[in-house]
Amino acid sequence: MADSSKGALGKWVGDHWKTIAAVSAGVLLTATVIYVSGNSGSAQGKKKPRRKDKPAADKPAASAKVAPKANEKKETAAENRREVDINSLTKEERLQLAKEAKTLGNKFYGESKIEEAIKMYTRAIELFPDAVYYSNRAACYASKGLNDKVVEDCNQALALDPRYIKAMSRRGQGYENLGKLDEALIDFTVVCVLEEFKNEKTITSTDRVLREIGTIKAAEAMKSKQNVLPSNTFITAYMDSFRRTSTRASTLLDLPTLNETDAKLKTAYQYIVQRKYQEAHDICMALNLEDLSEGWKVLGYNLSGTLHFLRGETMVALDDFNKAAELDPKDINTLIKRASVYMEKGEIEKAVQQFDEAKQIDSSDPDLFYHRGQVRFLTGDLQGAIDDYQKSISLDPEMLYANIQLGVSQYKLGDVGISEATFIKATRKFKDAPEIYNYHGEILLDQQKFDEALVKFDKAIELDPKSPLPYINKAILHLQWKQDVSTAEELCIKATKVDPLCDIAYAQLAQLQLQQNKIDDAIKSWDEAIKVTRTEMEVTNAIQCREAAKAQLVAQQKFPESLAKLKQF
Repeated sequence: MADSSKGALGKWVGDHWKTIAAVSAGVLLTATVIYVSGNSGSAQGKKKPRRKDKPAADKPAASAKVAPKANEKKETAAENRREVDINSLTKEERLQLAKEAKTLGNKFYGESKIEEAIKMYTRAIELFPDAVYYSNRAACYASKGLNDKVVEDCNQALALDPRYIKAMSRRGQGYENLGKLDEALIDFTVVCVLEEFKNEKTITSTDRVLREIGTIKAAEAMKSKQNVLPSNTFITAYMDSFRRTSTRASTLLDLPTLNETDAKLKTAYQYIVQRKYQEAHDICMALNLEDLSEGWKVLGYNLSGTLHFLRGETMVALDDFNKAAELDPKDINTLIKRASVYMEKGEIEKAVQQFDEAKQIDSSDPDLFYHRGQVRFLTGDLQGAIDDYQKSISLDPEMLYANIQLGVSQYKLGDVGISEATFIKATRKFKDAPEIYNYHGEILLDQQKFDEALVKFDKAIELDPKSPLPYINKAILHLQWKQDVSTAEELCIKATKVDPLCDIAYAQLAQLQLQQNKIDDAIKSWDEAIKVTRTEMEVTNAIQCREAAKAQLVAQQKFPESLAKLKQF
C-alpha cells in the first residue's frame, strides 16, 4: 500500500516519546503527527525557591576528601556529641551538629562504608530533618538494593521539598527497581519537565521505563484483544495494490466452481471487489478450506492468510500462506504476501528472499516490482524503490499506487520538480482516484503551499467522503497555516466519524487535544486508538503515547508553572 501516516507514526512514537510531555508543536510529512502543547497555568500561592544543586551538600560525594586535621575535628565533634539529649540543644546547635553528621556521612559514603554513612545521615535527620539528609540516606539504601527504603526516604525528602529533583529521580529509580513502572514514569517525567528536558540521563530513564510499560501492557492487552479487520481505507489500499483483487479481479471471478464451497469462496472474492470486506471475511472464515477443489484451494488459503494478516494475526497468516505456497509454489501473489508477513515481523532478509523467488518465476509481474519497491522505500533505498516503481508502471501503467509512490519517493530524494511532474501526469491518468489528490496534497503541504494543498485535500474528500486521510491532512494544514487548533480538532473528529476503525485519526485527535491541554480527552482518544490497532507493535506505540500523556497530566497538576515555562521551547 502507499506510504501513509501509519508507519511513520510508529517510528515517531518510538523515537520521540518526549514530545508527548514537552510543550511544543510541529508537523511531519505524511506522519500527520502534532507535538504536544501544555497549559500555561500558574502556580497558586508563593512558590518555594528551587533547591540549587550543591555537590558537597546535597548528595553523598563519590570520593569525599577532607584534610586530615579538619576531618578529625569534625569526626570527633560528631562522635563526642552523639549521646547528647537533642531536646536540650538549641535550634542552631542541632543544625550545626546535623551538618557535621551529614559531612561525615558523605565521607563514609565516598569510602564505600555504607552502614557508617547510613548511621550518620540518620543522626543528621534526628537532629534536624532535611530533604538532603533523607535523599543521601536513600542513595545509601540504593547501593544496598533496599529499594523500599529508597522510596520511603525519598518520600520524606519530597514532603520537605517537593521540587527536589535528585530525590524525585532517586525515587523513580527505586520504583523502577521495584517494578512499579507507572510510578517510576511519573517521577521521571516530572523530573524531565523540571529540568526542561536538558538532562539526557533522565530522558533515557524515562524512555526506558516508557518502552517497558508499553511492552508489558501491550502484551496484556493482546491477550484479551478481539482481532477485527482494520479501517476500510487500510484494507482498500492493501487490496488495490494487488491486481488479483483490483484491476484483474474479473479473471479470477470468471473461474468455474466445482462444488458449493468453491461457490462460497467465489462470492467472498466478489465481496472483496465490491469492497464489502466484512462480508467477505465472514464467508471465508466459515469455510472448511480443505473442501475446496484443487484450483480454488490455493485461492482459499491465500484469502484466508490475507484476512488474518489484515487482522494482525501474522503467525496464522504465515501458516495459510505456507499452505498456499505448498499447493502452488509458483503463485507470485502468495510469495509477495508472505513477504509482507516477514516485513511485519522485521525479518527483512526473508522478505527479500520471497521477491527473489518470485522474480525467478516471472520477472514481468508488476505486483512484484511494486511491493519490492515498498520494501526498498521502507528500508531507505529510495533510488532502488524508484527503479522498482518505474518498472512496475512500465509493465502495467494502471498500477495506481506505483504511480503515487514514485512521486513520493522522488520528492523524498529531493527531486521536487520531477515529483511534481509525476503527480501531474498521474492526476491526468487517474483523475477520479482520491488517493492521488490526497498524497499530492501532502507533498504540497510539506512545501507550505497551503492554498494548493487545500484544493487537493478538498478534491480527495469530494471523491471519497468516507476516507479519513484527507480530513486528517486538512487538519494539519489548518494547524500549520492558520494555527487553527479548533478547526483541526473538528476535522479529526470528522475523520473518526467517517471511519471509526482508523487508528491514525484517533492518534492525531489525541495530539490535538493535548495541544489544547485537554489531556483527559487525549487519553480517551488514545484508548480508542488502542482498540482498533492491528498489531502488537502498534498497540505498544499507542500505549506508550497514552501513558506519557497520563504522566504529563500528573506533571501539570504538580508543577503547572514549569510546563508553562517550557512553552517557549
